[in-house]
Amino acid sequence: MDVPTLLGLGLDEHLAEVWMAMAAAPGAGVRELAEMVGISEPQVRELLDELGDRALIRASRQSPGLLVPIAPEAAVAQLMRREQEEIAAQQRRIEARRDRIMRGIAAKVAVRVAGDGIAPFRVLAGAGAHTRAGNHDGAIEPIIGDEAIQARYEELAEATTLSAECLMPVAQLSESAIAELWQREAELLRRGVRVRSLYLDAIHDDAPTADYARELQAAGAQVRTSPTLPQRLYVCDRRVALVPLAPEVHGHGAVVIRAPGVVAALLELFDSVWHNAAPLDIGRPADAVTGLSDTERMLLHIFADGASDERAAKKLGVSLRTVRRIMADLMHRLEASSRFEAGIKAAKRGWL
Repeated sequence: MDVPTLLGLGLDEHLAEVWMAMAAAPGAGVRELAEMVGISEPQVRELLDELGDRALIRASRQSPGLLVPIAPEAAVAQLMRREQEEIAAQQRRIEARRDRIMRGIAAKVAVRVAGDGIAPFRVLAGAGAHTRAGNHDGAIEPIIGDEAIQARYEELAEATTLSAECLMPVAQLSESAIAELWQREAELLRRGVRVRSLYLDAIHDDAPTADYARELQAAGAQVRTSPTLPQRLYVCDRRVALVPLAPEVHGHGAVVIRAPGVVAALLELFDSVWHNAAPLDIGRPADAVTGLSDTERMLLHIFADGASDERAAKKLGVSLRTVRRIMADLMHRLEASSRFEAGIKAAKRGWL
């Protein structure tokens, strides 16, 4: 067990250092721990309280009044369990938010489609069959048929001038899908539109899809990945959204949404997932000489300027967990037990 491992499991640096100091010097008091870690005694007491809350330390059975760290194996299991619980809770919040949004959309679509005399969620026969319900100016517009949906994607992209946000919960894209996406998104980037795309982590296991994501990023798009994604979503200029009519069933059409409140809720869903997603290049070297990705190099410079984890996360636009994981990986590669040591070794290697 070492500090980078604990950082990678979600502990911040001082918590990890105090836990390691307790493991290295059983029986050490608050004063000794403060000297070993290089922080004040009140800080050590606060950190001991937090370690206790996380069940990473316990009262000694042999020496009453003495706090000792739990076994390394138990600490890893406890930290992983906590991280899994946090991820699961975040996923539940995202799913609940999505369900609320989609229930509202479904209710409005059912009313709108019924008013047009079309059976709700009907799929037309034939691969090329398609129709549109409602009109262009409606706040909720159902679209049935693959060709109609593709045509609307193209129309929305053509009208986009500022930004495009896209959730793509797929692990693999076909060659034709990649060609269609590239044609549309490359044109957006050429016009100066800000493009943010979210894919599943699993795209790294499919070379063509991963290559496409990297090419998209190289062209100027912001690309991130996440272990899970709630549903497919496309938002243009933060005012028009396109979502599946029935996310859990393929082929049930799509809905164009212009209702400001619903679009705002969908953007909140996107931003929530985006904040907790990982930059595409994490752990994947971009510099053949240093082996650093752009994100890793940027984080080293941010920390070299004395920024906190919170400030680094804000600058990179990622979560605290992501910042700590990146730094833990860097410390492991540098064989450093602290960020101070990592900074010195990074400078010696020419990484800063």
